[in-house]
Amino acid sequence: MVQTIRPGIELPLSEIADRPLDLPRLFPGRFRVECEVGFCSALFLTEHANRNPGTGMLGIEKKHSYFLRGLHNLERKLRQDNVKIVEFDARALILMLVPEGSLDALHIYFPDPWPKKRHRDRRLLTRENLRMFHARLREGGRIYAATDHPDYAEFIEKELSAVDEFFERLPYAAADREVMTKWERRQTAKGIPVNYYQLEKR
Repeated sequence: MVQTIRPGIELPLSEIADRPLDLPRLFPGRFRVECEVGFCSALFLTEHANRNPGTGMLGIEKKHSYFLRGLHNLERKLRQDNVKIVEFDARALILMLVPEGSLDALHIYFPDPWPKKRHRDRRLLTRENLRMFHARLREGGRIYAATDHPDYAEFIEKELSAVDEFFERLPYAAADREVMTKWERRQTAKGIPVNYYQLEKR
């Protein structure tokens, strides 16, 4: 059965959940496919997509109010048809619906730090999830990530040390950020330090 994709930016989960995403069909004519996890207001997603019209962008957002805000911004500001967004939990969606070796990049900016110890298993940048992301990346694919939460940054360092055979860590800092998220601009303006990560699949 051929996967039917409804025209427009939103991908209703009910229309795509029965089989892995056919990304070439979803983004016809695009030579790269990237994914942003937790796009919130979608300002980064919109600007990055507008700057890279040859790249298909898959956005995933779990929180309903953020999803609606992001959809509104995309409908107003996106200049071409290279973005599709889904409202769902990113870990489950990537695990179940994103084919292995299909993504050129994953963007994960300022994920919820889940600061309480009893909630840390909900953090997105764990060693288990990093291995799963590794499998979805193409050869040489990259993860771009950032956090302004010191405890989460310390946690990420520990998790990265457990998967160093999967990724090469590359230099990455604010100077490399051509497009920033809304939160990133705000925190940077306040002088709050941001920890950046660029990981290339080995």
